[in-house]
Amino acid sequence: MWEPTTNIGRLRSRSYGALGDLPGTAMATGRRLLLTDLLLVLFGISSWLAVNGIWVELPLLVAALPEGWTLPSYLSVIVQLANVGPLLYTLLRYRLLRRSTRLDSLVVYGMLVTGAAACFLSALFWQRTSTVAGVEHSTALFVLLFFIALVDCTSSVVYVPFTARFGSRYLVSYMVGEGLSGLLPSLVALAQGVGGNAECVNSSAGINGTFLTPAPLKPRFPVAGFFYFLFAMMALSCVAFALLLHLPRLEASRERGSPPSSDASDASPRGGSPTRLYAVEAPAPAPAAPVWRWRSLLPLLVLQALISLLANGFLPSVQSYSVLPYGNLAFHLVATLSLMANPAACLLLFLLPVRRAAVAAGCALLGGLCAVYLLLTAAESPAPPLQGTAAGEALVVLGWVLFVGLTTYAKVGIAGLLRPWGGSALFWYGAATQAGSLVGAVAAFLAVNVFNLFTGYYPC
Repeated sequence: MWEPTTNIGRLRSRSYGALGDLPGTAMATGRRLLLTDLLLVLFGISSWLAVNGIWVELPLLVAALPEGWTLPSYLSVIVQLANVGPLLYTLLRYRLLRRSTRLDSLVVYGMLVTGAAACFLSALFWQRTSTVAGVEHSTALFVLLFFIALVDCTSSVVYVPFTARFGSRYLVSYMVGEGLSGLLPSLVALAQGVGGNAECVNSSAGINGTFLTPAPLKPRFPVAGFFYFLFAMMALSCVAFALLLHLPRLEASRERGSPPSSDASDASPRGGSPTRLYAVEAPAPAPAAPVWRWRSLLPLLVLQALISLLANGFLPSVQSYSVLPYGNLAFHLVATLSLMANPAACLLLFLLPVRRAAVAAGCALLGGLCAVYLLLTAAESPAPPLQGTAAGEALVVLGWVLFVGLTTYAKVGIAGLLRPWGGSALFWYGAATQAGSLVGAVAAFLAVNVFNLFTGYYPC
C-alpha cells in the first residue's frame, strides 16, 4: 500500500493540493472546519433525494395514477434514459470543462436549480394526465421525473469530483449527505403513512358476493406536500453549495483542497511518474507510468461497478419480492433500518477509515454473501424460506441491513483510496458507480417485466 508520507517533503504543493490532510501538510496540522462538514452534508443530500423520494412515494402514486402497478416499470425506464446525463457531461468535461472550474461550478448550479424546479412543478402537476396512442398516461410526472433523474444520475460524476477541492477528511461528510438522501425521504414517507401492504377489506362483487380488496391509503398529508418537502431540501442544498464556493470563512479548506492538475508530469514527485496506490519493487520508468496507474486504479473501479450493480441497481428493484412476504413489520424495518445503515457506515469511516484495498474487497465479499440470501428470498416469493416465522423476519431484516452497511462501507472506502489521485480518479469512481447501477437496473427490469422470474406477493 502506498504511504502518502513517502518523500512528502519533495511533493509539489500545486500538484498535491487536493491531498489536504496528508501528514506533514498544512491541512494535517490545521483545524477542522465543522461548518465545511455541515455544508458538504447538506450538499450531498441533493444527490439522490428526489429519485429516492419518488420511489418511497410509490404506494400513493400507484393508487392515484392510471398506470396502476405498472407504474414502477415505467419509472425504471425513465430513470435509465436519464443516464444520458452522465454521458453528456463526460463529453463536456473533456472538451470544455477540463481546465475550467468556474464552468464546472455553473454545471452544479444548473443541476440544483433544475432539480428544485422539477420537484416544485411535480407538486403542482403530478396528477395531470394525457392520452397517448389511445391510452391515458401520467405524462406530466414522466417528463418531470426525467429531469429529476437527469440531475440525480449526473450527480454521480459531478458531485464527488467537486469534493476534491477540499481535504480528504471532508469526503466522508459528503458521503453521509448522500446516505441521508435516501434516509430522509423514507422517514418523511413513513410519517406520511406510506409503506407496507394496505389493509384488506370486504368489497362488493355484485351477484358473486364479496371478496377482499386492499383498502385505499389515507396519508397524513397529501402527495403534493411530500413534493414540496423535496423542493425545500433541494433549495437548501443549493444554498449550501453556494456557501461552499463563496463563504470567506471556508477559504482555508478550499485553498488546501483545490483540484490537482490533470497533467501527469505535475502529479508526481520531482516531475517523475505518478505516485502509485500500491508499492512495487522499484519505481517504474517514466514512459510506463500510465500502465502502473491503471493497474492500481482499475481493480478498484471494477469493484465499485460490481458493488453498484447489486446495491444500486438489481437488489433495490426486487426488494418488494424479498421482503413483503414476511409481512408489514419486516417491510417497515427494512425500509428504515437499511437506509439508516448507509449514513451509519459513512460515520464509521471517521473512526475506522479504509486504508487497504483488501479491506474494501473483504467488505464487498461479505455484502455479496448477504445479497445471495436476499436474492434467494426474492426468487422464492411469494413463499420464501421461513415465511411466517420470527426467525424468517429477523433474517431478512438483518440481511438487508448488513448488505447496505457493508456495501456502503466498501464504496466509501474505495472513494477514500482513490482520493489521493484527485478529481480525475473520483470522476471515474462516479462513472463506475453509474455504469454498474445502469447494468443492474436493466438486468432487473428484464428479469421482472420480460422474463417474469419473480412472483409478487398479494395480501388479499
